[in-house]
Amino acid sequence: MKKNADDTKNKKCYSVKIIVIGDQSVGKTNILNRYVNNEFKEEYAITIGMDFLTCNVELYDKILKLRLWDTAGSERFRSVTKGYYSNSCCALIVYDITNETSFISLKKWIEDCQSYASKNIHLVLVGNKIDLESERTISENDGSELAIEYGMVFFETSAKSGKNIEDIFLEICKTISKKIDEGKYDFSDPSCGVNLSQREDEMQINKNLNFVGKKMDINDENNIQKKKCC
Repeated sequence: MKKNADDTKNKKCYSVKIIVIGDQSVGKTNILNRYVNNEFKEEYAITIGMDFLTCNVELYDKILKLRLWDTAGSERFRSVTKGYYSNSCCALIVYDITNETSFISLKKWIEDCQSYASKNIHLVLVGNKIDLESERTISENDGSELAIEYGMVFFETSAKSGKNIEDIFLEICKTISKKIDEGKYDFSDPSCGVNLSQREDEMQINKNLNFVGKKMDINDENNIQKKKCC
């Protein structure tokens, strides 16, 4: 599906910063690439410091310009990663269901969020690699209990098959949209992670790019369209 400027002229556009954290090799890069590009690679170069992807999501009466920050999971990059917690409205905290160490490490990642991110940051816990069920060491119940303990939303996913990947970002976008409607974000404060974008920027994006859109049912009556961006 192609979209043009006329399709979105009555919708406000918001820039949204989302950070993805977790130990090395838990699948952070593949989760983002599956969502943005519908791609999966068995072998990926280790993320050095930070990487950055974007996509536009058309939801209800809004366009959410997602800025997705993919962070390095190795200890030597922790000091770099901490600088990117600020100005984020959402954090995906990812572990590998076949790797107990990555699950144990979650508490330090959560503590970093509590120390360096906004107090209003939306936390989403993601147990990745459910396609490797025979190698599972962390039960779904373990992940669910940890999420409840820290007040997080919880998903189990497979970046390889794509299972539940769209659902993660649908939940995030719906939560952000609701908070916008409720006036929970102060757009004059960059630390909230959500900013009202200039209308001219939005129009230029739609004018210059042909987007491939997706539709997903929301409560059987609305839809969301995701469009790949640069």
